[in-house]
Amino acid sequence: MAKSKMGGMKLSQFSGIGSNQAETIEPPQESTPEPVSVKESASKEKPVFINIKISREQHEWLSDTARTVRDNNTEPVPPGDRVYPQHLIGVAVELLQNSDVDWSQVKNVEDLRQQLKL
Repeated sequence: MAKSKMGGMKLSQFSGIGSNQAETIEPPQESTPEPVSVKESASKEKPVFINIKISREQHEWLSDTARTVRDNNTEPVPPGDRVYPQHLIGVAVELLQNSDVDWSQVKNVEDLRQQLKL
């Protein structure tokens, strides 16, 4: 007779819920949530992975600039608040989103550079 992978144990034994324990459900707390601005909600979204290629100089600039920003702090900064290159790229995306670019006229990167006056 083959033994199961769980060794005859029930799932509830792993979760810490006993079969004779009653499950208690607390009613939801009634409170009015504070309005969240679009920028606040965007920064609290779960990040997604993208794969981009940039020049070596851009990569070095991002790394050096992020290090400079981290070094500007005289007190220790919690890990979740430290600035890394991906944070700078995220801010750059926000800049593009808030720019006065007429996206219907952009046909290539050079058009975008011209509209941004770069």
